[in-house]
Amino acid sequence: MRRLFDNLLAETRAIHESTPALRDFAAWPSDLVYRAPEPRLVPVVTRIRAMAGDGAFQTALAAVADHACWQQTYSEAEVGRHFLDNYGYVEIFGPTGVFLSSQCRGFIGYWEQGLQYPMHDHEAEEIYLVLGGSGIFEVPGQASRLLRPGDTQTHLAFQPHATTMRDEGLLALCLWRGPGLEDRAHITPDT
Repeated sequence: MRRLFDNLLAETRAIHESTPALRDFAAWPSDLVYRAPEPRLVPVVTRIRAMAGDGAFQTALAAVADHACWQQTYSEAEVGRHFLDNYGYVEIFGPTGVFLSSQCRGFIGYWEQGLQYPMHDHEAEEIYLVLGGSGIFEVPGQASRLLRPGDTQTHLAFQPHATTMRDEGLLALCLWRGPGLEDRAHITPDT
């Protein structure tokens, strides 16, 4: 199993190294220590498995799908059952990742088509890199942006942001840096 996660880490690093916005946002962590995950599946794992063959990264992700500890930040009371049935992420590296790191955090997230990821925030600064599909990224006071594969979106500490998936799901690599690496995102109350 370690070999499968090493392969996903190598594919993630290749994306990091080939994407200037990611390299500028955070250096690749130098303190990575493997920790075998306790598998935890969420409903979108079925969709992740189906990505095998869509490219080297997607194939590596599909290979670990049944062995990864898939997570969901929110409760059903916060976002509803439909959202939870159509979303999940795996922390590749970070304070609780497959590869432990205190330098930055790297997630791979998937949101199914038609989902509205509500306005939320967190202390850590964040960058999204869209790997597949598309989404409309919203930040109060800024024009909404439709992001497609290769596009990035950065969020500052505690900056509220939301995403709407349209006719296809969204696969993204997200990096966090700075204070708050161990925290979770919080739904931003309506003002």
